[in-house]
Amino acid sequence: MEHSKQTLEELYAKLSIEDEEEGGIVIAPQEIVKKKDAFVLVGRFLTEKKINFVAMQNMLADLWRPKEGVEIHDIGGMRYTFAFYHPMDLQKVIDGGPWSFEQSLLLVNEVKENGDPRETKLDDTEIWVQVYDLPTGFISENILCSIGNYIGVYVKSDPANYDGLWKVHVRIRVKMNVNKPIKRRMKIKKSGGDWSWVNFKYERLSTFCFVCGILGHGERDCNVVYANAGKVVEKAYGTWLRAPGRGTKNNAGSRWLRNGGSGESQWAGKNSQTQSSEESRSKEDIQARFEEVDGRISEIQN
Repeated sequence: MEHSKQTLEELYAKLSIEDEEEGGIVIAPQEIVKKKDAFVLVGRFLTEKKINFVAMQNMLADLWRPKEGVEIHDIGGMRYTFAFYHPMDLQKVIDGGPWSFEQSLLLVNEVKENGDPRETKLDDTEIWVQVYDLPTGFISENILCSIGNYIGVYVKSDPANYDGLWKVHVRIRVKMNVNKPIKRRMKIKKSGGDWSWVNFKYERLSTFCFVCGILGHGERDCNVVYANAGKVVEKAYGTWLRAPGRGTKNNAGSRWLRNGGSGESQWAGKNSQTQSSEESRSKEDIQARFEEVDGRISEIQN
């Protein structure tokens, strides 16, 4: 009897699976809802820490100040989408990076048409690199391109590099893979000459390890340190790799967010230039606790 019952259950299961294989529906083209006209970035923060979503979206929107607003959504898997409504707003964010929140680097990539933000690659970041100690005359576009491709992938050069006769440093924009150590310096020489060292400093450089040189963690969480427990580990990297920058305070509770600072819709258009005193007071607790330092946003410790 038990054998018959088991056989019957197996038969029902088989029939159910066959129904799934043979079933399905066909959707007519006119039934497919077109996405609204938006230009989307997907991003993730280079950290294992939990992100304060409300504070993060308000701070980033205030930094970016998109003229047509932005919608920011948590899509799970530690990923976020940033939907802009004008291509210039999106490009401004890409060109203005890297961006950070609480010292954690934000990796972003554009989601192509019909692309899946959950599968978009997020391993690179663009950053401005200051190149010091270049020998006299080593300032051509080809030379700077070669230096950029040594650091990562050359993107562009600052036009100001070619103003004047001599500069302390030049600037190049580079795309770097965050899974590889950052470059500290490189050797360069002209044919038949002597080798010289050129040194690098990175603008708005977020958390990185002084031991292995990889972004996204400090030495306390470094695999090299764990593998050499009880031993003295050399720190080949340091704060000198950070280019100097200026710090400015930044407000929270952004009027540039289309979906609102706390999830509600509050977008009033680009002509809305003021906030009520009541709204300002309600945001004081967030505003007072965070500070933007050259693109890196950190919570102020009392």
